[in-house]
Amino acid sequence: GFAIEEWHRNGIWIISRSDNDYPSRYKRKLKDSAPPILYGVGERSLLNAGGLAVVGSRKIDYPGEEFTRDVAERCVKDGISIISGGAKGVDQISMSSAIGSGGSAVGVLADNLLKKSLERTSRIAIQENRLLLISPYNPNARFMVGTAMARNKLIYALADFSLVVTSEYKKGGTWSGAIEELKRENSIPVFVQK
Repeated sequence: GFAIEEWHRNGIWIISRSDNDYPSRYKRKLKDSAPPILYGVGERSLLNAGGLAVVGSRKIDYPGEEFTRDVAERCVKDGISIISGGAKGVDQISMSSAIGSGGSAVGVLADNLLKKSLERTSRIAIQENRLLLISPYNPNARFMVGTAMARNKLIYALADFSLVVTSEYKKGGTWSGAIEELKRENSIPVFVQK
């Protein structure tokens, strides 16, 4: 009870699969594997708005950073939201570039929703209804590789199409997430930066 009270005080809401504003994309694409509960903070209408999922490595070189920024800025010009995982590297660059260019972003987090939602840049974008942060995990959860891998499908399921910016060959969460999406029966297009 105390934890829920703290979350509510900090603007975190909780929805379940039976709620009307639960993402219909999760129900349709993930079916029984859709998370039973989502924690979130920010503009709920972004849950069903679609957009471009931008994913990639935490380690990114300068040309990759520039490419990621350019893609995010072009999406903003076309009214397309960025959907990513909020991790360092490609995720953060794509989300912050979209918000910095006046657009919107959705972050599907694998850890510490509460901490991320209280960061100054996040608070401003949340107040302007341009950022939504969600997680199927406890808002105080610590990072674990397994939860990061499991949330990949949640990023793809909210998007209309996706872009892999950088990935190690046959290694890591970015590679695994893209392969998982390509094998899904109702997959979205997965584009790869070359």
